[in-house]
Amino acid sequence: MNNQEYDINNLKLYSITYKDSCFYDLVKLGEIKEKIYNNIFNIVKGLVILSTCNRFEIYVDSTNDDVLLDELNQSLGIYTKYLHKYSGIESAIHLFRVSSGIESAIIGETEVLSQVKNAWEESKNMGYSSRLLDSVFHQSIIVGKRVRNETDISKGVLGYPQASVEFGSKILGTLDNKKIAVIGAGNAAKIMIDHICSKYNPKLITIANRTKEKAKMLINNRCNFEIEDLNSIVNKKYDIVLIAIKGGPFDFLKELLNNNNLIIDISTPNALESDTVYNLESVEKIVKENFTHRMSQIPLVEKIIEEETGKLIDYLRKRYIDESISEIMKYIDSIIKNEIEQTKKNINKGMNLDDALRIAFESFTKKSMRPIFNLMHDSYKGDISELIIEYYKRNMR
Repeated sequence: MNNQEYDINNLKLYSITYKDSCFYDLVKLGEIKEKIYNNIFNIVKGLVILSTCNRFEIYVDSTNDDVLLDELNQSLGIYTKYLHKYSGIESAIHLFRVSSGIESAIIGETEVLSQVKNAWEESKNMGYSSRLLDSVFHQSIIVGKRVRNETDISKGVLGYPQASVEFGSKILGTLDNKKIAVIGAGNAAKIMIDHICSKYNPKLITIANRTKEKAKMLINNRCNFEIEDLNSIVNKKYDIVLIAIKGGPFDFLKELLNNNNLIIDISTPNALESDTVYNLESVEKIVKENFTHRMSQIPLVEKIIEEETGKLIDYLRKRYIDESISEIMKYIDSIIKNEIEQTKKNINKGMNLDDALRIAFESFTKKSMRPIFNLMHDSYKGDISELIIEYYKRNMR
C-alpha cells in the first residue's frame, strides 16, 4: 500500500515575486502561464499557478522533482534565476502568509486573498488541482479570512491616494452627501475614486482632466459622476477638491482657492502651490501611523498561521488514515471473497459445513492479521509490539 494523496512532503513551490524581479518581468511571466500549465501538468499530480502583478508562483503536488525542475527551466528561460524553491510544509506556510497579506508589497492588502482563491478555482475548473492542493488552498482561504477578521492587518490605508481621501473625510467629518472634485485621471485618481465609492455615499463626484475620454474611464457605477474640463472646474465650488496630476505647478489652478476651502494635492511636484493647500506631507502622518499599526499586527497574524498550519497537518494525517483504512478494507474484502469461493468448493467436494466454515475463518484471520503479526515480530525490541499487545488485551476483555 502506497498512499500519497495527502503527503505534505509532495507539496512544492517555485516562486518569483516583486522582491526578486520587476513589474514588467512578472507581466511577461503571466503571459506564459497557460504554456506552463500545458508543459508541467503531465509530469505532476497537481498544479496551481498564482499570477499577479506582484508575484508568479507555481504550486505543485509532485514526487518528480528533477524532471519538474528541468521542465521549469525550459519553460521559464531567463526567469529561472529568480526562482525561490519551497518544499513541504514551508510551501503551505508561505501560501498562508500570501493569503494573509504579509507577503504583499502593501502589507495587509485585501485583493490578494481573492487572487489566491481565483487561481485555485481556475486550476480546479481545468482539472489541474489535486486532493493535496485542494486541502492546502482551502486552508489558505480560511487563514486569510480569519486574519482579517481577528487582526487589524488590513485596517487603515497605506497608499497616499486613499490616505488623502481619509484625511479629507476626517476634516469634514464624512464624505457622505458631499460634492467632490477629482482633478486628474491617472492611477492615483482612480484609487481615490474607487476608495470613495466603496466607503462613502457622496452627492456628486466631478472629474476633470486634460482629456475627457480618459476621465470617463474612471467612472464608478456606485457613485454619481459628471465630467468637466480643467478650465471650467477652477471656477466652481466643492466641499473637497482632490488633485493628482503630473507636470505641475499650474498657475491656472490657483483660481480654485477663490471658491474652495479644502484642497488636497498629492501631485509630485505639487500642482498647486499655496500655504492653504494640504499636500503629501499633510497626509503622510496617516500613512505612517497606519503602517506602524499594521506592522504591529504581524505577530498576531503569524500566530494564526501557526495555529492553522497545525490544523492542516492534523487534517492531512486524518485524511491519510481514512484513505489507508479504505485501502485496508478493500484488501480485507478481497480476502473475504476468496474465502467464500474456497468454502463453496470445499462444501461441493463433500466437506461438512462446520469444517468448511472453521477453515475459512482460520484462513481469513491469518491472512488479515499477517501484516500486524509481521510488524510485531519485526519490532519486538521496540514499543510497537507492546503497544499492539496491550491494545488487544484491553479490547478483548
